[in-house]
Amino acid sequence: MKRQARSRCLQTLCMAVVLILTGCATGQRASETEQVSIGPYPALTGRLIVMEPTKRWQVLLTWRAATPDHGWLRLTHAATNTVIELRWQGGAMELRDNRQPAWHAVDRTSLSEHGIVIAPQELATILLGRMPAHFQKVSVNRWKSMNNGAVIQLQWVPQAHRLMMTDLKHGRKATLIIQP
Repeated sequence: MKRQARSRCLQTLCMAVVLILTGCATGQRASETEQVSIGPYPALTGRLIVMEPTKRWQVLLTWRAATPDHGWLRLTHAATNTVIELRWQGGAMELRDNRQPAWHAVDRTSLSEHGIVIAPQELATILLGRMPAHFQKVSVNRWKSMNNGAVIQLQWVPQAHRLMMTDLKHGRKATLIIQP
């Protein structure tokens, strides 16, 4: 039971951290991005609600990334008393949790195995007010990407400080609710 809960928390981390992954480049240069109305949020706290076709759960999120190339996040899943931390510097990422406190390297492939479709570097770019070039504007505060076979839709609701990230191919949805 604990192993299953831990796996669920890792999946949540993956969903949060890489809901845009699927083979994206690590950092985005300003010339490759579009300025958007999201953020800037170099540091935030909030909730991440993840919905899949058969499950739903939520975690508390603490995020710090002043630049896309360097950052840290913590996910707390109260129901299982699990805390997961991820930090990154450039393309290198490390992960730990309260049961295995030593940092260990993690790569995009292992994150993608848990359903992650947005790399933390790209999520940081978005939260800092820039949209990666592979996202095409669909309408006001809505973008879509069909990068490397993944179909990802983003919708920003500014008055609610809410970023909805949907993996249309797999039926997953993650909603980041930022506490102002």
